[in-house]
Amino acid sequence: MYMCREALRKSVVDKVNKNNNIECKNILDVYNSDLDDVELLRTIDSIKICDPAVGSGHFLVSALNEFIVIKAELGLLKDKSGRRIKGYTFELLNDELIITDEDGDVFDYKKNSPESQRIQETLFNEKKNIIENSLFGVDINPNSVKICRLRLWIELLKNAYYKEDGELETLPNIDINIKCGNSLVSRFDLDINLDEAIKKSKLKIPEYKSAVSAYRNAKS
Repeated sequence: MYMCREALRKSVVDKVNKNNNIECKNILDVYNSDLDDVELLRTIDSIKICDPAVGSGHFLVSALNEFIVIKAELGLLKDKSGRRIKGYTFELLNDELIITDEDGDVFDYKKNSPESQRIQETLFNEKKNIIENSLFGVDINPNSVKICRLRLWIELLKNAYYKEDGELETLPNIDINIKCGNSLVSRFDLDINLDEAIKKSKLKIPEYKSAVSAYRNAKS
């Protein structure tokens, strides 16, 4: 958890500094800057994490929750209508995301409470976005890959919410980001232009992205 926290926070600060030509030293400096929320959120969401020996997914789970804490500290957690999540403290305790209100009470989802529903939906959508777009993993052991996928699903399931029809929100297909393979062997160099490789396949990049999106959001 410590390594993940230090690495991710440094990455956020470095990327914010680079993109905005400023010199923040830590997350607090970023918070106190006059950067636009939209641009700041775009910068954080552009960070990608790949664990080349992902194992059971401990590092990625830590990164997932650390992303949430960082966004909360920067005031970037907003519901679907754009309202900021205020009056709550987000922290990690033994890799578990703990949310407490102003009275020190731990957040507990209650589907009949509009405020509780709002927070639960926000957390679910934030975690879903992070898992789908920012977290990637490879492991040579297929069983480790399965465990990693399951752990990420469980983290998302913790914030699953009931929709208006009384059904739980559908969990996305997140397995596409966690692959079984040998990360020491590559078909392509890291700096290669993949356009040429894609031309040899039947799919173009926009078509591939569309297929990925359809797979992630399948309802059956």
